Formats: sequence, C-alpha cells, structure tokens
Amino acid sequence: MKKRLLPLVIAVLSVYGVASNVMAEAPAGTGPEVINLKMGVMVLPFSHGKHARELKNDCLHCHTKKIGKIEGWGKDTAHRICIPCHDLEEKGPVECHQCHPKK
Repeated sequence: MKKRLLPLVIAVLSVYGVASNVMAEAPAGTGPEVINLKMGVMVLPFSHGKHARELKNDCLHCHTKKIGKIEGWGKDTAHRICIPCHDLEEKGPVECHQCHPKK
C-alpha cells in the first residue's frame, strides 16, 4: 500500500506546501483539543489539538478551502486526507480494521 500511495502523497504534500506558504502565521483559536467526527453511525474521537501542533498550526493541510469545518466530510474525504498522511508518517490508522472495527 505504501509504495502505491507514495507518488500521490508527494504530489498532494507539494501542493499543500505551496498553499501553506500563503498562511504565514497560525490563526488565532486553532480549535478544540478533541473533535468527535461522525462517520455514519460511528463517532471517531479526533485529536485535533495534537494534529494542529504536529502540523505547526498549518490548517491548510486539512482545511483546503477555508478554516473551520472540512467541506464534504465523510469516508471519501477521510480516506483522501488522513490515510496518505498516516501512511507517510508511519503512524496512526492506515488499515481498514483500525477505523472500522468489526462488531
């Protein structure tokens, strides 16, 4: 999985690198420490504060259009934003069962 996603991750991160240069300083009030993301009937506690600190408050890594809610949040958006970054950093969930446990 890592070898297939690497070219995509590099392309996405290079675009975000250009976009992040536009935001010189971290915005005031970078959001709550934990956000409960709704994924259908599942609720995923997301460590927003931890991610913001690790990304040096560069909100445009995830909030591509405007700061605040992620537009069109859902499975496809989570797969597009979260998995490539987790895969590149080699931490966090990257396999289906890690976010979608069997009942």
